[in-house]
Amino acid sequence: MLPLRNLSGDPEQEYFSDGLTEELISQIGRLGPTQLGVIASASAMKYKQSKKGIDQIRRELGVSHVLEGSVRRVGDRVRVAVTLVQTADQTGLWSEAYDRDLSDILKLQTELAATVAENIAREITQHDRSNSSSVSPDAYNAYLQGRYLWNRRTRDTLQKAIVFFEEAIRHDPRYANPYAGLADCYGLMTSVQIGAIPPAEGMPRAIAAAERALKIDPSLAEAYASLGLARLWYGWDWPAAGACFKRALELNPSDISARQWYAGYLHTIGKGESALAELGKALELDPLSLVLRCAIGATHYLERQYDLAATESLKTLELDRSFVLAYFNLGRAHTQLKKHRKAIAELEKAYELSEGSPSMMMQLGYAYAMAGKKPEARRMLASLSRLARKQFVPSFYFAAIHAGLGDAKQAIAFLRKAHRERCDYLPLLAMEPAADSLRSEPGFADLIPRPPSELIAGGG
Repeated sequence: MLPLRNLSGDPEQEYFSDGLTEELISQIGRLGPTQLGVIASASAMKYKQSKKGIDQIRRELGVSHVLEGSVRRVGDRVRVAVTLVQTADQTGLWSEAYDRDLSDILKLQTELAATVAENIAREITQHDRSNSSSVSPDAYNAYLQGRYLWNRRTRDTLQKAIVFFEEAIRHDPRYANPYAGLADCYGLMTSVQIGAIPPAEGMPRAIAAAERALKIDPSLAEAYASLGLARLWYGWDWPAAGACFKRALELNPSDISARQWYAGYLHTIGKGESALAELGKALELDPLSLVLRCAIGATHYLERQYDLAATESLKTLELDRSFVLAYFNLGRAHTQLKKHRKAIAELEKAYELSEGSPSMMMQLGYAYAMAGKKPEARRMLASLSRLARKQFVPSFYFAAIHAGLGDAKQAIAFLRKAHRERCDYLPLLAMEPAADSLRSEPGFADLIPRPPSELIAGGG
């Protein structure tokens, strides 16, 4: 599905057309779990304002059909016009226009999604429409603004997204989706990647929000994925996490976040090849996703395939020269390849683009230490210490730089603190190359949460 064009004449309504596009993609992806693969919103959004023709889009994404259209919103009235095009010969198979009140927007999504699926594959089972009840227009509007911000996945946008999701809930407490959005926000904000709030503060909120979403709508794949992430990262409960991810993918095989997080789960139980296979499936549905390409690069890094990690990072940068995580992955791959000058250059770029993000301070400090630039590494430590007086900074960041400096005693002390914080990255220490210098230290092995042995031996 291509992004719906905003015909409202108001740039401030872009979030609405983008959000409705994403919601329709999610709805269509649920309809035909085995027959219908739907390109994810991140890749679809690359074609917003694009002048590329249908034939070029077919070649780039490998799609058989394209749904294109527009949305015009005036007050609480919305008009959606769509056309389904067969890409092989650019034949218009079906077109329709819908005029609705915003209070009927969920019914419109379900109706439109089912009609599209039926026109692509007649054999798809009729979709259960039991969850297409009305939702408050104000709640829906706030939810779309929240998702719009969540997709940017920075500390600042996640905090703003929470405000909108909470507003949606105030308008309509029986609307499940904003609760799943809250769970996603709190989950990512506690991650070592963002490090905005302590896991003990954010993860219980994420779990409660996901469970509330599922109580309202037991078929909401996004909520199962959110709950799975919390069970994995915070609970270190591999069986529960795996069950949640599998259920999410049963309900919606096109849910990219669920597939990406399931791949992360597989990696923590030692199934790196299976993790890469899952990420490959996700990339087929979202071929232009920068986040997925970085996840593939990170998986290669942890599998000690540093050249492949670097290659994947360079591919990501070809798509977007400003994507911070790609520089992060490239820098740490170069560090392990002992290409220290290159590593520092890439990580200094990441540090600059992230405006001094604490996680980039950590990786740059480690790279400085491994390159023998100890004063520069200690300067990063000092910066993190000053920052920690004003806001939460994961103890893992300090442990990483101390490990690079060869200060094993301090590194282990900070890892103990990270364990008490329930740092989401600790299960990956079993394979993290930067932890190799600490493996023989007393107590190090006890700091790595490990899945049950029967799960490792089984199929995941």
